[in-house]
Amino acid sequence: MNKFILTCLLGLTFSTSAFASTNIQVDDVVVTASRVHESIQNIPSNVQVITRQDIQEVNSTSITEILNQLGGLTIRGISLGQFNLGATVDMGSYGETATSNTLILINGQPINPIDSSSVAWESIPIASIERIEITKGGAGVQYGNRAVGGAINIVTNENAENINRVSASYGSFNTQTLSALIQNRFDDTLVKVSANTEHTNGWRDNSAATAYAANARATKFLGENSLYLDFSGSHRYSQNPGGVAGLVGQGNNHQAKFNNVGSFFEGENYGITFGGLIQLGSNTVLETDLAYKTANLSYDEPYNSMYNAYSRWSLTFSPRLKIDFNNWGNLVVGYDFSHAYGKDNQLSNATLIDNSIYAMHRLPLVGGLELDTGYRHQIENATANDKPSNPIPTGRKTTSANAWDAGLNYKFAQQQKLYVKYNQSFRFPNIDEFWGLDSTWNRVFNGALLAPQNDKTYQVGGDFLLGTTKITTSFYHTDTSKQIRYDSFADSNINDSYLIERKGVYLSTISSVSDKLTIYTNSNLQEVSYADGPNKNQSLPLAPHLTINGRVNYKVDENWAVGSVINYVGSQYYVGAHDLYNNRNGTFPITSISNFYNKIPSYTLADIYTSYKSGKWDARVTVKNVANAHYATYGGMGFVTLPSGSDWSYYYYPSDPRSVFTSISYNF
Repeated sequence: MNKFILTCLLGLTFSTSAFASTNIQVDDVVVTASRVHESIQNIPSNVQVITRQDIQEVNSTSITEILNQLGGLTIRGISLGQFNLGATVDMGSYGETATSNTLILINGQPINPIDSSSVAWESIPIASIERIEITKGGAGVQYGNRAVGGAINIVTNENAENINRVSASYGSFNTQTLSALIQNRFDDTLVKVSANTEHTNGWRDNSAATAYAANARATKFLGENSLYLDFSGSHRYSQNPGGVAGLVGQGNNHQAKFNNVGSFFEGENYGITFGGLIQLGSNTVLETDLAYKTANLSYDEPYNSMYNAYSRWSLTFSPRLKIDFNNWGNLVVGYDFSHAYGKDNQLSNATLIDNSIYAMHRLPLVGGLELDTGYRHQIENATANDKPSNPIPTGRKTTSANAWDAGLNYKFAQQQKLYVKYNQSFRFPNIDEFWGLDSTWNRVFNGALLAPQNDKTYQVGGDFLLGTTKITTSFYHTDTSKQIRYDSFADSNINDSYLIERKGVYLSTISSVSDKLTIYTNSNLQEVSYADGPNKNQSLPLAPHLTINGRVNYKVDENWAVGSVINYVGSQYYVGAHDLYNNRNGTFPITSISNFYNKIPSYTLADIYTSYKSGKWDARVTVKNVANAHYATYGGMGFVTLPSGSDWSYYYYPSDPRSVFTSISYNF
């Protein structure tokens, strides 16, 4: 079935280019995937750009939904709801550690927290987004820690035109949103203010959510130079319905887990960033950013009388120089500094201080052939203290890691390229991964035992134009050693002893069938398995063999358009099954589970939408999950608390059923 679907997708892609009569017109897209503004054709990587227009067409209710529907990326979570709060984006199929292996940035500034919790997506008003740049594959040289699966840069400050828009939407489960964007240029100053508020009652018991976000930015243009000041703030309240015991489809999907009734998460995030661009000479540009971010988070679970509160802050500084040596190419050199601190209400705390230097060089060789090389060295000083009541000594550790890449990029025609690349990326353990349990189930500091994860990736790919079809593709092979992951049986984080292989092919297409009909596709055919050890050739959890994303947009006339988005995600193993199977005859024999290798079923989701524009008004209607598919993006096997006691069991987190949304916007 998987091969049939892929064959149909490829057939659709190339048939549209075969009957085309004119060539597709593609603009010279400028991105920041190399940490400075650069033509996408000059970057030897698989880079995909989602534009503001793309976002407006599908009427998405969250950034992660945009990444899923327009970027074809895998999204999963334990309490997604209509706004996907707490969602994880997975590039490279890193499964339950995906949030630690995919770097998320706003205007080049990392926003991943220092622990393993999810990104505060609600802190970014969708209305403020100019474009989203997705770099698939290791980006350790450009960004350092965590960019092993790839990097997603959300850009909010590029467009200097006047934009004034207010929007409102309402839909199923009393889901409602309000947003506004005011952007105007006064002589040499651009001022942008954006805000949104969103609320839903949720479709499950105890699944309501409310979020607010605001962003203000002022940019001063001084000839070729510019300075900016940016403020952001957000608040989120979301209830947690918990999982459902059993395999996907079993149990009561609507009912909250009994010990989750009344539980909720609440958080606030604030930030300020100052930066600019200075032309130091005809061939030298300095860009720099200085950012301070703070967060206060809490989680309350009344059933277990559990209340946890966290606070954290971070200070980052990242100056970088781009030097044009003419015939000798372009050189980018930079320095990244980060100081982050976090503590909880039990007075446990941790500090991370990172210093890194990097350099990237693009050297023209002959014709359109270029040599791209880069290197980064990063040093992290970590200090962790457990709560005073726990007699565990302070844990201190200094760790260093290197990233490098080397590639050849051949620009054989306008907006087309072919490249080969070999790189290394890394990730350090997060602060919550420092702790675990020993053989007698006592809490211990094991951070000193965790080495940096190392990922080496071979990649061959390119951008091609075939008639009216633009194709972006890459074949990749990643060897992951010392992968940092959670061992379900040992209840501790470990460096996996065995090598993991990730190999496959990404394929993205844009086909302009006519001036009215456009077809978009994203697919990933892959194998993720152990290369050695007792689980050799065994697929890893949460690593579907095939994912396919397709979108069709048809403009009926200048005012009216219709479209559809379809996502297929193949079956995948539950989290924890391998660890528990390997220890089933150990200290805690598991007799209640007969099959350790069940899979989360594959699923196909279809959304349809229509929009109508009249003057300054824009109205849209969207139906999500048209077929009302019952599915789950995340599931596992573990020791589950039940009303009658506790036992080993499968569990899963059900995702949203069919829903309908309407929205209206006014541009002034």
